[in-house]
Amino acid sequence: MIRILVIEPEAPSRHALRNILEGAGYEVEVAADGDDAAGVHAARPADLVIADLADVGPHHTFPGTRMLATAGGLTARDAQAVNTVPVHHTLAKPFRRDDLLTAVRATLSAAPSRPATAAMSPG
Repeated sequence: MIRILVIEPEAPSRHALRNILEGAGYEVEVAADGDDAAGVHAARPADLVIADLADVGPHHTFPGTRMLATAGGLTARDAQAVNTVPVHHTLAKPFRRDDLLTAVRATLSAAPSRPATAAMSPG
């Protein structure tokens, strides 16, 4: 089963996202912030991380995992410039259930990010 980690500081939003994603057949873990998410991910890595860029700092990395960034008006290129976390897709807020599930499927079809050691290799 595909495992998704949602990083969302607001409890009602975490609950809503969990319900939507579990209803679509995904296994879901939630975290209130990037620090909590790093611990959850280290214990059991996710296939996809969904997070607002404001909730994930440059010291939060999820190697080998796809990232769907939720943010107001940002493109993937803007997201990369703002944050060092590799972003595969972005989803503008506010979004509907169908938009979320479409973005999840698109992000899961992208190649996962490479571990930091592989990205730093000469070549």
